[in-house]
Amino acid sequence: MTYTADISFNQQYIHAIVEGTNTARNVERYFTDIQRAVELYQCKHILIEERLAGHGLDIFEVFELIRVQARYARDNQLCIAYIDLNRDHHSNAVAFGENLANILGVNVKVFSATEDAKKWLSEK
Repeated sequence: MTYTADISFNQQYIHAIVEGTNTARNVERYFTDIQRAVELYQCKHILIEERLAGHGLDIFEVFELIRVQARYARDNQLCIAYIDLNRDHHSNAVAFGENLANILGVNVKVFSATEDAKKWLSEK
C-alpha cells in the first residue's frame, strides 16, 4: 500500500501528483493532504494528477469516497481538475465519480490531458 503525494503551489493552483497503490485508503490520504494544502495556501483551485497503480476502485468505493469528501470541497468552493493517468481504470467509474461530485455541488471536471486541465483552471 505504497503512497506518495507531491503537492506544490504555483500562485494559481495547488498541484497534487499522487503515486502508489490504488486503494480507497490512499485516495482518502491524498484528499486529506490536499485539504491541508488548501488551508496552508488559501487556494481553491486544485489540479490532481492521479497515478495510482492497479485496478480501479469499485463503484461503491467511489460513491463512499465522494460522499464523504464532497462536503469539504463544496463548503470551501473548491474548483478541481482531475486527471486519472492509469489506463487500467474503467472510464465509467471515473465518469460516475465526476457526475456524483457535481450532483453533490462540487465543481470538478475530469480531463485526459494535463494541459487541458491547466487551461480550464486558468479560466476559473
